[in-house]
Amino acid sequence: MSEKDNVARVVKIYEAFGRGDIPFIVDQLTDDVAWSTHFDPIVPWSGDYDGKAAVPRFFAALAGAGDVTAFQPTEFVAQGDTVVSMGEFGIKVKATGKTSLTRWVFIWKFREGRVCSYEQFHDASIADAFR
Repeated sequence: MSEKDNVARVVKIYEAFGRGDIPFIVDQLTDDVAWSTHFDPIVPWSGDYDGKAAVPRFFAALAGAGDVTAFQPTEFVAQGDTVVSMGEFGIKVKATGKTSLTRWVFIWKFREGRVCSYEQFHDASIADAFR
Protein backbone atom coordinates (compact mmCIF):
# COMPACT_ATOMS: atom_id res chain seq x y z
CA MET A 1 0.00 0.00 0.00
CA SER A 2 1.15 3.53 -0.63
CA GLU A 3 1.87 6.07 2.08
CA LYS A 4 -1.16 8.05 0.88
CA ASP A 5 -3.36 4.93 1.22
CA ASN A 6 -2.07 4.33 4.75
CA VAL A 7 -2.84 7.91 5.80
CA ALA A 8 -6.34 7.53 4.31
CA ARG A 9 -6.80 4.35 6.38
CA VAL A 10 -5.85 6.18 9.58
CA VAL A 11 -8.26 9.00 8.72
CA LYS A 12 -11.06 6.44 8.24
CA ILE A 13 -10.22 4.89 11.61
CA TYR A 14 -10.45 8.35 13.24
CA GLU A 15 -13.79 8.96 11.54
CA ALA A 16 -15.03 5.62 12.89
CA PHE A 17 -13.84 6.59 16.38
CA GLY A 18 -15.80 9.83 16.08
CA ARG A 19 -19.02 7.97 15.35
CA GLY A 20 -18.34 5.20 17.90
CA ASP A 21 -17.89 2.49 15.27
CA ILE A 22 -15.47 0.27 17.18
CA PRO A 23 -16.25 -2.85 15.05
CA PHE A 24 -14.99 -0.97 11.97
CA ILE A 25 -11.75 -0.11 13.77
CA VAL A 26 -11.21 -3.68 14.97
CA ASP A 27 -11.82 -4.93 11.43
CA GLN A 28 -8.83 -2.86 10.25
CA LEU A 29 -6.42 -4.76 12.52
CA THR A 30 -4.29 -7.84 11.98
CA ASP A 31 -5.13 -10.75 14.28
CA ASP A 32 -1.76 -10.32 16.03
CA VAL A 33 -1.84 -6.52 16.34
CA ALA A 34 0.42 -5.01 19.00
CA TRP A 35 -1.67 -2.20 20.61
CA SER A 36 0.09 -0.15 23.32
CA THR A 37 -0.72 3.01 25.21
CA HIS A 38 2.03 4.75 27.15
CA PHE A 39 0.50 6.44 30.19
CA ASP A 40 0.83 6.65 33.93
CA PRO A 41 -0.99 3.51 35.17
CA ILE A 42 -3.70 5.69 36.77
CA VAL A 43 -5.10 6.30 33.26
CA PRO A 44 -7.65 3.49 32.83
CA TRP A 45 -6.75 2.63 29.23
CA SER A 46 -2.99 2.51 29.82
CA GLY A 47 -1.11 -0.64 28.92
CA ASP A 48 -0.96 -3.27 26.22
CA TYR A 49 -3.91 -4.76 24.36
CA ASP A 50 -2.15 -7.27 22.16
CA GLY A 51 -4.20 -9.24 19.66
CA LYS A 52 -7.30 -8.15 17.80
CA ALA A 53 -9.62 -9.68 20.40
CA ALA A 54 -8.13 -7.52 23.19
CA VAL A 55 -8.47 -4.12 21.50
CA PRO A 56 -12.19 -3.64 22.31
CA ARG A 57 -11.16 -3.61 26.01
CA PHE A 58 -9.06 -0.50 25.24
CA PHE A 59 -12.10 1.29 23.83
CA ALA A 60 -14.31 0.10 26.71
CA ALA A 61 -11.79 1.44 29.25
CA LEU A 62 -11.63 4.77 27.44
CA ALA A 63 -15.42 5.07 27.26
CA GLY A 64 -15.82 4.05 30.89
CA ALA A 65 -13.28 6.60 32.08
CA GLY A 66 -14.94 9.74 30.80
CA ASP A 67 -16.51 11.74 28.05
CA VAL A 68 -14.31 12.67 25.11
CA THR A 69 -14.56 16.43 24.68
CA ALA A 70 -12.05 16.81 21.85
CA PHE A 71 -10.30 14.61 19.34
CA GLN A 72 -8.60 16.58 16.63
CA PRO A 73 -5.89 15.11 14.42
CA THR A 74 -3.75 17.98 13.12
CA GLU A 75 -0.82 16.42 11.30
CA PHE A 76 0.18 13.21 9.52
CA VAL A 77 3.65 12.01 8.57
CA ALA A 78 4.00 8.84 6.51
CA GLN A 79 7.01 6.81 5.49
CA GLY A 80 6.73 3.33 4.08
CA ASP A 81 4.27 1.30 6.14
CA THR A 82 4.32 3.75 9.08
CA VAL A 83 2.01 6.70 9.75
CA VAL A 84 2.62 9.08 12.63
CA SER A 85 -0.27 11.34 13.53
CA MET A 86 -0.43 14.22 15.98
CA GLY A 87 -3.33 16.10 17.48
CA GLU A 88 -5.30 17.10 20.57
CA PHE A 89 -7.44 15.02 22.91
CA GLY A 90 -9.81 16.24 25.56
CA ILE A 91 -11.63 14.27 28.22
CA LYS A 92 -13.87 14.95 31.20
CA VAL A 93 -13.13 12.21 33.74
CA LYS A 94 -16.22 10.62 35.27
CA ALA A 95 -14.58 9.69 38.59
CA THR A 96 -13.07 13.11 39.34
CA GLY A 97 -15.03 15.59 37.25
CA LYS A 98 -11.68 17.01 36.09
CA THR A 99 -10.88 17.79 32.47
CA SER A 100 -7.74 17.45 30.42
CA LEU A 101 -6.74 18.71 27.00
CA THR A 102 -3.48 17.19 25.79
CA ARG A 103 -1.40 16.82 22.68
CA TRP A 104 -0.85 13.31 21.40
CA VAL A 105 1.29 11.32 19.00
CA PHE A 106 0.09 7.98 17.61
CA ILE A 107 2.30 5.61 15.63
CA TRP A 108 0.50 3.28 13.20
CA LYS A 109 2.26 0.45 11.36
CA PHE A 110 0.64 -1.47 8.53
CA ARG A 111 1.09 -4.94 7.08
CA GLU A 112 -0.79 -5.86 3.91
CA GLY A 113 -3.22 -2.96 4.38
CA ARG A 114 -4.09 -3.72 8.02
CA VAL A 115 -2.84 -2.18 11.26
CA CYS A 116 -0.26 -4.51 12.82
CA SER A 117 1.06 -2.10 15.46
CA TYR A 118 -0.29 0.97 17.26
CA GLU A 119 1.35 3.09 19.94
CA GLN A 120 -0.29 6.01 21.75
CA PHE A 121 1.60 8.78 23.56
CA HIS A 122 0.01 11.75 25.37
CA ASP A 123 1.33 14.65 27.36
CA ALA A 124 1.93 13.22 30.84
CA SER A 125 -0.40 15.83 32.37
CA ILE A 126 -3.43 13.77 31.31
CA ALA A 127 -2.87 11.62 34.41
CA ASP A 128 -3.60 14.64 36.64
CA ALA A 129 -7.24 14.52 35.59
CA PHE A 130 -7.54 11.06 37.17
CA ARG A 131 -6.09 12.10 40.57
